Amino acid sequence: MDYYEILGLSKGASDDEIKKAFKKKAMKFHPDRTGNDKSAETKFKEAKEAYDVLSDPQKKSMYDQYGTTDFGGGFGGGFGGRSQGGFNASGFEDVFEDLFGDIFGGGRARNPNRAYKGADLEYHLQLTLEEAAFGIEKVVKFRTKNEDKEISVSIPAGVDNGDRVRLSGKGEAGINQGPPGDLFIRVVLEKHSIFERDGNNLYCNVPISFAEATLGAEIEIPTLSNNKVSIDIPPGTQTGKYFRLRGKGIKSVRGGNIGDLMCSVQIETPVNLSNEQKNILLQFEEKLKNSNKKHSPKSESWIDGLKNFFK
Repeated sequence: MDYYEILGLSKGASDDEIKKAFKKKAMKFHPDRTGNDKSAETKFKEAKEAYDVLSDPQKKSMYDQYGTTDFGGGFGGGFGGRSQGGFNASGFEDVFEDLFGDIFGGGRARNPNRAYKGADLEYHLQLTLEEAAFGIEKVVKFRTKNEDKEISVSIPAGVDNGDRVRLSGKGEAGINQGPPGDLFIRVVLEKHSIFERDGNNLYCNVPISFAEATLGAEIEIPTLSNNKVSIDIPPGTQTGKYFRLRGKGIKSVRGGNIGDLMCSVQIETPVNLSNEQKNILLQFEEKLKNSNKKHSPKSESWIDGLKNFFK
């Protein structure tokens, strides 16, 4: 989700432009004007979500830095996407009263004695791939308007980049004895030296030698849990071939499913060869050319294709 696009803005829009754009969207799609129009309700929620982020300097800075289009995803009491069920205008009124005064109702004005919920806060927590996969307890330090806070957060196993953990009542204090806001812990995954994650699957490149690829071999592969597993490389394996290790990925945070580890073999070309080694390779290449057998299926297929192309 692109918050700038939702409000009809380009990146770098000023605070005043953001406020005006939101006002325009809110006036068009607010439930007081559209009734039970579900499409308008969805657009209104998206505009409110975009304004919540882009009107907050800290949130806007983090959004611009990480460039995520799923900034509103997360898991409330558990895990999932945005809140489900019907629209609830509670919590939106503060914004509209500040922006529009009585534009959405019968002379509605801000009541100085009314209790208001405190603002929600968001904290970006960097995790290693191992911490995200297996879960961890982290101490988070952050500042509200009135005080510095330090709390312990339990990160469940399986969280992914961009997921949020919600801590109810840990945000800004409410106004006039209103309830406090919530604190959202946004997961930011650090780059791993070996593995890349895609959903619950892990991917890695495994270097093998020319001889191992040609003759076959048994090689050891590291896993995220610091164990090693063996895979058999059959003779004649080509670079880029994937080997799937089932159940060696990451356990889903939303269920019991465990992803796979996908290993792509990469044949390394020898470097820094001696003259003797080079001569041996040249002799080997010559013998392959003089053989009646097909030793390079991809190369020969490509050559055949060229011949047909230029006919």
